[in-house]
Amino acid sequence: MDQGMGTLPICSFSAIQVVPQMSTVRRYSQAFVMPGSLRAAPVMDSQDLAHLRPARMQCGKRRRKLCPMPSAAQDIRQFDVSAALLESRAQLLRSHALPDGVWVAHWGNADTRTAYLRPGHHTLTIYLQGGHEVRCHEAPSARGEPGRMCTLPSGHESNWDVNGSLQLLHIYLPTLHFAQSAERWLDLDPRFAELAEQIFFHDPRLASLCADIARLDWDGTDAPLALQQLTLDVQEQLLDQHLVHRAPSRDVKGGLSPAARRRVIECVESRLADGVNLADLAEAACLSEFHFARMFKTSFGMSPHAWVMQRRLARARRLLPQGGLGLEMVAQQCGYAHLSHMNTALKRAGLGSASAFRSPAPSRS
Repeated sequence: MDQGMGTLPICSFSAIQVVPQMSTVRRYSQAFVMPGSLRAAPVMDSQDLAHLRPARMQCGKRRRKLCPMPSAAQDIRQFDVSAALLESRAQLLRSHALPDGVWVAHWGNADTRTAYLRPGHHTLTIYLQGGHEVRCHEAPSARGEPGRMCTLPSGHESNWDVNGSLQLLHIYLPTLHFAQSAERWLDLDPRFAELAEQIFFHDPRLASLCADIARLDWDGTDAPLALQQLTLDVQEQLLDQHLVHRAPSRDVKGGLSPAARRRVIECVESRLADGVNLADLAEAACLSEFHFARMFKTSFGMSPHAWVMQRRLARARRLLPQGGLGLEMVAQQCGYAHLSHMNTALKRAGLGSASAFRSPAPSRS
C-alpha cells in the first residue's frame, strides 16, 4: 500500500441484518483475460484519466507503449468493471495480479454513478466501509452495509448510485478460469455450472476470507503466496455455495465426458515440457484425433492447440517470479524451444518479457 494511507480499518461483520437478495442465472461465456503487471496500482481518478486520453489518442498502434498511462491501471482496465469504476470518480487504492488471470483490487468511492454493462468476467464484491446509501437499480429494495457482498457474473447488467463514501474489495475472476476450476475441482461440465447473480447477500466464510485479503500488506514478501491461497479458498466457497446448476439444453450436445476431461488435463500438464501433440491427447480421451478435436472444442471452448498455449503461459507466469530457475530453464519447463519463443508468447499476451518478471519493483517515495 502507498505510504501515507496508514492502516485501513476493517469493520466487524458480527452485527449484520438480513436484507433481500436477488439471484438470477447468467449464461456461461468463454471470455478470457490475461493479466499484466504484478505491481501495486497508484491512486487514480477520472480527472487523471481525462488528462491522459488525448495523449493516448495521439499514439498510433505501433507507438502505444509510449502513452503516459500508469501500467497497473492500464492492466486492470482489461476488466470491464474496473474500467467502469475508473471512468467514474472511484479511486483505485491498490491492486494485485495473481496466477491464472485473477486480480484483487481495493477501491474507494463516493457520490458517483456507475453502470456495469455485460462484463466479460466474474466479480466478487465485499463492502469494507460504508455502503449504506448504495442503491442498485436492478434490486431497489436491497441495502448495502459493511460485510455485505455481491456476485456479478459475466454478462450481467447493473446500474449503481453511490451516495456517501465507501471502501470495497473486488476479486476479478476470468470466466474461462472459473469454469475450468468448476471442472477440475467439482467435476462439473462448465457449460451447465454458472455463478449466481446476487446483490447484497451475506456469507460468513466469504466475508472472513475477504477481510483477511483486505488486511494483508499486498507488497509484503509473503503476500503473493498468501493472496493466492486466500483467493483459491474464495473460489472454492463460490463453487460450493454460489453456483447455479442448469440442465443441459437440447441445443447443447457432445463434449468430452468428465473422466476424459480429467485425463486430458493431466496429460497436458505432465507432458507440457516435452511437447504435446494431438495424438497423445486423443489417446488419453480414448477417441480418434478427428472426433477428439471436435469434442474438445465443445467442452473447452477452444482448440487443443490454444489450450496448450494457454497452459504454457500459465506455467511461465507461475515459475518466472520464483527465481529458482534460469530463464532458459523456465522456457524449457514450459515447453518453449528457446527463451526467445517464450518472450514472444509473453509479449503477445501483453505480459512483457520474461526478465520483467524478475525486475525489482520501483521504490516508493
